[in-house]
Amino acid sequence: MGQPLTKAPLIKGIIFLLLTITLLPWVGAQDSNDSLNERNLYRPGNINIQYDSVNTDSLYAREQFVRDSVAIQLAFIQDSIIAREKFVHDSIQRRKEILDSVTFLKNELPRLIDASLKIISDNLIVNNSKIDIIGDSVLTNYTWIILPLGLDQPFIPWTSTFNLSDKPIKFTIDTINKKITSMQTHLFNNTFVYNQRGKNIRIDGQGNIISNKQGQFYKLPLDSIFFDARNRLTTIKRYIQLYQSINFKKGNLILSYMYQVKQFEYGSGDLFTKYKIVNFCERWAAHDPNKVCSIINYVLNKQGNNISVARNNDPANQYSDGVFIYEFDQGYTLKNVSFSNQSKSEDWKTIVELNEAGNVSRYVYQNKGIVRRTLLINYFLDDPKAKHKFETITCTFEEDGISYYQVNNTTGKSRVREKMTLEWGPWK
Repeated sequence: MGQPLTKAPLIKGIIFLLLTITLLPWVGAQDSNDSLNERNLYRPGNINIQYDSVNTDSLYAREQFVRDSVAIQLAFIQDSIIAREKFVHDSIQRRKEILDSVTFLKNELPRLIDASLKIISDNLIVNNSKIDIIGDSVLTNYTWIILPLGLDQPFIPWTSTFNLSDKPIKFTIDTINKKITSMQTHLFNNTFVYNQRGKNIRIDGQGNIISNKQGQFYKLPLDSIFFDARNRLTTIKRYIQLYQSINFKKGNLILSYMYQVKQFEYGSGDLFTKYKIVNFCERWAAHDPNKVCSIINYVLNKQGNNISVARNNDPANQYSDGVFIYEFDQGYTLKNVSFSNQSKSEDWKTIVELNEAGNVSRYVYQNKGIVRRTLLINYFLDDPKAKHKFETITCTFEEDGISYYQVNNTTGKSRVREKMTLEWGPWK
C-alpha cells in the first residue's frame, strides 16, 4: 500500500517540471517584445503637451490665412462688380450721348441742307427725304428731288444724295447752344450765325477772286434765310460784299448790296406751292443803281405722281412762259417731262429711258408729237481702262422717222447711215 502513494507525487512533479520548461521561453519572449515596442505605447501626458504647443499656432495661422484669402477674394469680387457696373453705366451713357447726337443731327440737318441747296441753285427742289436713324448711331442718306427744266444729263439728274454714313458731310456744333455752326460738302461750305429764336439764320459763304472789265475784286456772299413756325423755308435774301483785290487778297470794302430774293409759299403740306425769284442787277461801284433786272414766278400743283409748274416772267415772255408737266412713278423715278409755252411755238416732250442699273440710257425728244432727236448715253463704269465714264451720242431723225446721222459728243466724231442699206458708216 505504501508504494502507490510514493509514485503519484512523483508523476505530478515531473508533469509540472515539463510544463514549466515549455512555457518559460514563451513568457520571456512576450516580455521581450513588449519591452522593444515600448516606444509605440500611448503616453497621454507627454503627447498632449506637445500637440497643444505646436498645432494651436498652426490652426490659428491657418484660420487667419483663410480669413485673409476670403477677404481678398471678396474685395476682388466687389471691385470687379463695381468696375463692371461702371463699364455698363459708361457704355449706356456713351450710347445715349451718341443717340442724342444723331437725333440732334436728324432734326437740324434737313432744314440747313435744304436752305443751302436752294441758295446755290434756282432749281425747283420739291421733295426732301427725311433723315432716319439706323440702330442708335447711323443716319440714313439725305436725298432730294429736282424738277429739271431741261434733260440732257447722264445718271439720274433729277435725284441727288448726301451720304451721311460712309462719307459724311463735315460740320461743327456749338455744344453749349446746341446749334450747327458750319457745314461743308462738295456743293457748299457755309458758316451759320443764328438769331435768338433760330428762325433767322445768316449764312457766310466762301469768298473768291473775280476779274472783269471793271477790274479785279474779292467777292464775299452773305445770305439770310427765314423759316416759319413749321421750320419751312420762306425767304432767302442774298447779299454781296464787294472788296478790292490786292495781290489776290481781300482789300477795302467797296460796297454791300442785295442781289437776289427767293420767296416760298406753302399750302397744308411741305411742298411749296409758289416760288418767286427776284434778281437785282449787278453792281461794281457804290454809285451803280440798285434796280431789279428780272422776276420769275412759279406756281406748283401736285396731282398724284404728276407735278405741273406754271412759269411766268415779269415782264412777261410768251416764249419762256408756259407750263411744265413732270410725270413720276411712285418711287419718284422721272418718266417724262413736257412743256408748252404761251405762244404755242414750243410744244415738246422728253421721254426718259433707263438701263438695268437705273441710269438714263436715252432721252427721246419729241416736238409736237414727232421724234426729231434722241440722246444716247453709254456708260463705261466697269472698265478701268476707259478714258471716260460715259459718252453721249446725238441721233438726228428725218421725216421718215429714221436716223441717218449721229454725232459722238464725247469724242467729236460722227457717222452717217446709208439710206438704201441702212448700214452705218465708220466714225470719222
